[in-house]
Amino acid sequence: MSQLTVPSNIIVAPILNGDVSAGAAISASKLQQQRVLTTDFDLDRGDTPVAADKTVFVAPSGGTLVRFGCMLANTGTTTDIDFDLQINGTTVLTAPVNITNTESNDTIVNGTITSSVVNAGDVISVVVTVTTSTGAQGPFVQIFMDEAPVT
Repeated sequence: MSQLTVPSNIIVAPILNGDVSAGAAISASKLQQQRVLTTDFDLDRGDTPVAADKTVFVAPSGGTLVRFGCMLANTGTTTDIDFDLQINGTTVLTAPVNITNTESNDTIVNGTITSSVVNAGDVISVVVTVTTSTGAQGPFVQIFMDEAPVT
């Protein structure tokens, strides 16, 4: 059996599926999964955004939040909407993501995550605050999270 150990100061190209033999017997505890969590707040693309506090996910294991992005299918004519990412009811962003009518339709606006640690059992939610939404349609949120294996 061959073994590969790479010193931490060496940068290597990614090891791809074809690089690992079918009989490698890699333990599931060595795998890391990236989850893409999404919500449209149970609204259609043509629906007007409304205030919401939506549970998106309950983490079965620990992990790290990687990215939080929001968009509107149509940013409308007079729009001012905030999206806040929370863990257990506490924000994890430097500031809520604010989308106004000056943003482009169907364009993701990313937030800045300040507290990225997720523990098993944490509740990940998004709070939407609508100041004005004239002509706005189709709110959508995506959250990228690297998740440790469930053991």
